[in-house]
Amino acid sequence: MSTSRNILRTLQDLITLGQKSEKFNRIFDGIRVVSSRKPGHIQCELDIEERHLNRNDTLHGGMISSLTDSVSTLALETIERKPLKSASIELSVSFLKAAKKGETILIDAETVKLGRTLAFLSVEFRNKQNNELLATGKHTKYVS
Repeated sequence: MSTSRNILRTLQDLITLGQKSEKFNRIFDGIRVVSSRKPGHIQCELDIEERHLNRNDTLHGGMISSLTDSVSTLALETIERKPLKSASIELSVSFLKAAKKGETILIDAETVKLGRTLAFLSVEFRNKQNNELLATGKHTKYVS
């Protein structure tokens, strides 16, 4: 089995574990792994449902922020290195366009740089149907 296929299987297993959790990782409910081009990268998709919406009937910014944190951490965990312990130091999101119920979003997360004690991660959210950029996220983590 190829390394890429192993990464995809591991990622899907982690997501499935989160979906079954009673803890915050339930945020992975509905997330599907699409690809992983290389260690440090993951692409997922999510169908926007009623439970993801804000009072304006668009994808809630808190959901995008939480996915920035969680999916970028998954991307980091695909890098073959000793098991990482990590904690978020900084997270920022730029909201560019709204997503609506019934749309599918692509979430593309990448490890930009992994140093001795810090990891720098980036995330893009796009509308799957027209490839419009919906949001971008940056995430810095302490790693040990």
